[in-house]
Amino acid sequence: MMRLQTTTSARCARASFRGVGALRGIGALGLLALLGLLGLTSAASAAEIAPDEQPLKPLSMTPSPWKDFRLLLDGYLRVRGDVWNDLDLSRGPTPTLNQPIFPTPAAGGNDHTVSGLDMRLRLEPTLEVGQAVRVHMRIDVLDNVGYGSNPDVLPSYSSYAIATQNAVSPESGVNALHDVIRVKRAWGDVVLPFGVLSAGRMGALVSWGTGFFVNNGDCLSCDHGDSGDRIALTVPILNHYVTAMYELSASGPYVTPSAQPIDVERRSQVNTFALSVARVDSPEAQRRKLRAGRTLLQYGLLASYREQQLDAPAWTQPGGLVRSYAAGDFVARDLQSFAGDAWLLIHAGGFRAELELATVVGRIGDATNAPGVSLRTAVTATQLGGVASLAYRFRLPFAIRVEVGAASGDDAPGFGVATNGILSPRKGDLDGAQLHPPGDMTLDNFKFHPDYHVDLILWRRIIGAVTDGVYIRPSLRFGPFGSVNNNVWLEAAFIESSAIFATSTPGQATHLGEEIDLSLRYRYEPAFEVGIQYGVFVPGAGFRNLELNLDPHPAQALEVVLAYRL
Repeated sequence: MMRLQTTTSARCARASFRGVGALRGIGALGLLALLGLLGLTSAASAAEIAPDEQPLKPLSMTPSPWKDFRLLLDGYLRVRGDVWNDLDLSRGPTPTLNQPIFPTPAAGGNDHTVSGLDMRLRLEPTLEVGQAVRVHMRIDVLDNVGYGSNPDVLPSYSSYAIATQNAVSPESGVNALHDVIRVKRAWGDVVLPFGVLSAGRMGALVSWGTGFFVNNGDCLSCDHGDSGDRIALTVPILNHYVTAMYELSASGPYVTPSAQPIDVERRSQVNTFALSVARVDSPEAQRRKLRAGRTLLQYGLLASYREQQLDAPAWTQPGGLVRSYAAGDFVARDLQSFAGDAWLLIHAGGFRAELELATVVGRIGDATNAPGVSLRTAVTATQLGGVASLAYRFRLPFAIRVEVGAASGDDAPGFGVATNGILSPRKGDLDGAQLHPPGDMTLDNFKFHPDYHVDLILWRRIIGAVTDGVYIRPSLRFGPFGSVNNNVWLEAAFIESSAIFATSTPGQATHLGEEIDLSLRYRYEPAFEVGIQYGVFVPGAGFRNLELNLDPHPAQALEVVLAYRL
């Protein structure tokens, strides 16, 4: 973390970081000059001497507390390289898209190896103003930009990539899918006498529980994270934190007659209300308790309610941002859903146990996307997910851990993580929509957060997230070996995975396979570390290609991450 601390005075108020502060600084200086002039004139009149003969006295002004600020900067530069061998499992194409389940070399051939090399500079500045106010941001620069993906010959009519001389800045719609700088979060909080009030586009305020349900995406290999436009109030009560939150999850259609956008139909807003109660100590407090031999007990309850009355389906379609809307463009969505989560952690000596359970129950009164055409049967969702783990750390630098996770499924073909435009998946497809009106009106597959990484290949890369499945993950961890700032640790994990419904898998069987993952992390000073992961996945009958009568082949993956921390 880089920390810059600056205390403003009458002189530096003119260069304030805030526009209002700058105006106030200029006004204060003008007022002082005016008072000084009046004072000099009065003194000259009393002494009956010319004003320019009166000696000047230095003026001073005590800075007001709100002008004291500190700039704290967190973040990292990440360079990540991956090599994936046979993640398509050499099982041939799926029936609907006629494509493999994972990208293969586009030029064809028998090689099933693809690779990726990308980077990201994440800046997370926090401006502390006075003793109570903080403003936060998350800014990603060159976010997941691939090495060599922006040569200066793009766009080009010559098609000669060998002519490139430089790597140029990504520009959305020109040589990249998004711009070079992406502002992902911006919010503020203020410490009031009774609690903390936060507002803006923010992520999860805390890393809730295990992270399989609510995840702020802070890990080096994370690519998602939770963000929302929220207002939250956190109040400490009896050694617990009680948080009430409102989130405007979606809104529109909008019109912008001037600078400020106007939401023309508030009933189409997706409103989310949440309440949580948690007993969570800071990492420093947790370490102090464990060093003192005390039992660490952490827990929390989270509940949220979401509703939407109307919806304008065209708003999210191409051209929807610029068209006009009338009463005939809306449907009576009548959405209501409830989500709940319970988390418990007990850590005593070398023993550590953790349990988290989550559920989502919802109803969509009318799921149609065609105004004027109603689906008379409501869509229902009953989803369950959970993670449980037991770990024990010996006096030697060695720990053993067993984790079990499960996510409810839906009997429709495919897993339902990324539909890829497949609205009616067929038997043998890896993915697709889990809702098929009018016959199938249920969405029962619970999805883990994609930044909750169980393995390196199956759930993370092939399927995309844990859903419609059960896994067991025993692991051994060795280390850290070395000093506090220069150390290395290793981990070996075995993951056995199965599907809940055989109808969800391409091979119409529940056995998904086994995976072995090996990890090594080397830290050289707090500001630099190297992470290396290697995995082998042996697929089960759930990935067999029934149409072509092909058995799946094993897959391998290698990932190397260089991290330069701020």
